[in-house]
Amino acid sequence: MAAVEADFGGLVLFSYPLHRPGFKDQLRTAHWPQIRCPTLFLSGDRDPFADLSLLEKKIEIIPNARLVVFKGQGHGLLKVLDDALDVAADFLKTELK
Repeated sequence: MAAVEADFGGLVLFSYPLHRPGFKDQLRTAHWPQIRCPTLFLSGDRDPFADLSLLEKKIEIIPNARLVVFKGQGHGLLKVLDDALDVAADFLKTELK
């Protein structure tokens, strides 16, 4: 939500909680249409807080949004943190020229 109020150059979201587990009808996306900066979502394919099919569809709301999925990972990316940080660093280098 801070990206809506400030003029960020880019946004990196690790394991964004799209919804509460079991409540896929209660999405946390009301503010997304107002996000205008390049946005990177990093998510595990087993995250109970972000159904992957919903996340893939909903990121289309944000212009210049991208999703990178880490196989076998749930909520939190600690087991693949080095890889996730590398992806985030590449995104920032590319988007924040």
